[in-house]
Amino acid sequence: MRTFLILSSVFGTLVLLAILESFSSAGEEANVSGNFGAAIPGLNTGQLATFEFGRSIFKKSFTRREGLGPHFNATSCASCHEDPVEGGSSQHYRDFFLAGRLNQEGILEKIYPDCTEFNAPSQRTECCLPSMVIPHYGPRGDNENPVASGVEHPSLSQADVVAIRNAPPMFGLGLFRLVSDEEILSRADPQDANGDGISGRINRIEDENNQIGRFGYKCQTASIEAFNRGALNNQMGITSNSIEFAMGPAQDEKPFLDELFEIKTAYAQVAAPMDELTDYDGVQDPELSRGELIALVFFQENLAAPRRGRITSSVRQGESVFLQLGCTSCHTASLNTRIGKIHPYTDLLLHDMGPELADGIIMKQALGNEFRTQPLWGLCEHSPFLHDGRAATVRDAILLHGGEAERARNAYAELNQRDTLMLHRFLESL
Repeated sequence: MRTFLILSSVFGTLVLLAILESFSSAGEEANVSGNFGAAIPGLNTGQLATFEFGRSIFKKSFTRREGLGPHFNATSCASCHEDPVEGGSSQHYRDFFLAGRLNQEGILEKIYPDCTEFNAPSQRTECCLPSMVIPHYGPRGDNENPVASGVEHPSLSQADVVAIRNAPPMFGLGLFRLVSDEEILSRADPQDANGDGISGRINRIEDENNQIGRFGYKCQTASIEAFNRGALNNQMGITSNSIEFAMGPAQDEKPFLDELFEIKTAYAQVAAPMDELTDYDGVQDPELSRGELIALVFFQENLAAPRRGRITSSVRQGESVFLQLGCTSCHTASLNTRIGKIHPYTDLLLHDMGPELADGIIMKQALGNEFRTQPLWGLCEHSPFLHDGRAATVRDAILLHGGEAERARNAYAELNQRDTLMLHRFLESL
């Protein structure tokens, strides 16, 4: 029997929940899979209620009266993470942009456009969410029904780096917090010491206690809390304060809680990383309560991993092809966690993906041509593929691999028809 402490909140009242579940020991299989959008197995009635409360926040469409804006390109988390259910990926119509300007040292800087067109004090330029380019949305319309403003955002003319992002699925995401640093570092080879052409490396996040980044296309944040605060602020203009824990009767449990919910935010994600956020839109900050943020994080931390499809002889043959191509050098078949093995098919490391996929966006230590190995579990239930959604099919995505993956890509392109079919059946089973 293993005990894991989870912090939860229902309507602002903090409670400590001990999840008592007969998880497997490290090295055995973890019981963490389920239907898309379901909770991981083992949550009790109260925990499931908190999970569903978090889901309701995830699906909630915010209004101007509740803090939406001054800039936004969605009104809810589920607006983008919707396919096949809430917590999933998005189609192209929900793609968004990142933009910046390279300084003389080659470092990507944010752009701080004039806010006067959005009825905000021009000296308060942080209200304009400088990491985002949102060309057509602003705080027009009434409080309950904000609409597209038609005002062109001034950032684009100042930017020399512009990139597109497609929202990734979130199923099983919280399990990456249970992968130890040692497990990730054991696969890192930044200098390619073994000469295999693969040189995965970590992204350390100084603003998050120098932890190893696990989340985002560039491993740019170490916690789901930080990523959430950034997405809420950048995508919807919803402000929140970082979750902090008062010392009290449960003070001995605080280290466990800090491990799950970080108290710092990611600089690449939010406008004010070390401070409470404010956006000067006339709504009192924070616009998302502490209890709502905790429930939202709880929901995402506890989304079940995708359930594996039926393993047929064709799937096993395809897995052999996957191994022979060298795909597992990055798309690692399993990771050890504190509750057993999981199978996301990622090493949680950054890799050079070549000039074709490079977008110039630098996040922390991640360069413009580097991306985290994207997990493959649940692959059959979402498209498009890649960080910018440019690949409509799995084949398209593989053929766009370059850099460290070039050798595997070329080998894939030379496969005969039967081996290609078997490989695709394997990928569809994940």
